[in-house]
Amino acid sequence: MRVGRVRRLTTSDTDEILRIVELEELDTVALTRELAAGDDYLWVGLDSPAGGLGAVHRSMRWGNHLLLKGVFVDEPLRGSGAALELAFALRDAARNRGYAGLAAWVEPHKPEAGLAHMLRLRATGPMIHRFDVPVPGDGLAVAAPAHSTGRLVVDLPDSVRSAPLMGDLLSGDSLTAVCWVLDRHRLVLSGFPSHSVSDLHLVIAAAGPLARSQGASFVEFPVPAADLSAAFTLAALKARRLSRTPVRLGRLDFDTGRHATDRQERREAAHDAA
Repeated sequence: MRVGRVRRLTTSDTDEILRIVELEELDTVALTRELAAGDDYLWVGLDSPAGGLGAVHRSMRWGNHLLLKGVFVDEPLRGSGAALELAFALRDAARNRGYAGLAAWVEPHKPEAGLAHMLRLRATGPMIHRFDVPVPGDGLAVAAPAHSTGRLVVDLPDSVRSAPLMGDLLSGDSLTAVCWVLDRHRLVLSGFPSHSVSDLHLVIAAAGPLARSQGASFVEFPVPAADLSAAFTLAALKARRLSRTPVRLGRLDFDTGRHATDRQERREAAHDAA
């Protein structure tokens, strides 16, 4: 992939990426896995006039959308528009590769909010906090799926099978299914399918075996920021809040027509069969 000055990064760029990018638990092993994982992850960058990488953008498949997860610009290219150039190149690449659209966590009043506005990402769902909890080390092992992203159905008892606390932010077509993606050491869920965080153990019981099969040590999930009782309950359960202030999922959907839906269903079937 090459769009203008932007190129897809490969394992040969590992050292330069790690020089620019500072992320918790992103080491050579985790980075190599993502760079070699086909279309589950998309790392792009552009070179500095002085040589070597000047800017890097990391993204991943989450449901039918390409989730933009972070842009990193080396000192010589700061203020040059490199971040915007990378973002627009990713938008074009996502459209050409058949994604339904783009998604990104947007924290209001932060620099990424301006970038999200220029990309025409629209706010989706309520303001939320992202939490993560450790995955228990015991439990049945499951075979690792072929991909590092997919869909998880949480089998809830009838007594708690009602409106979810946080419905799936990406598709919203099921009360008990969420999209997941492996983000370094965390299995990231696109919703909280039970109606209360007091049922967190049920969600973790469903997601834990999958997380362990992927090598993840935490499960991440969204909770409405306005739900103070949920926040207090999660604090008592030692859940870690990942953002200091609430965020909202921004989305750009390329085509919402019936033909696009049909095409996406065919792509999903091909992806699952791969």
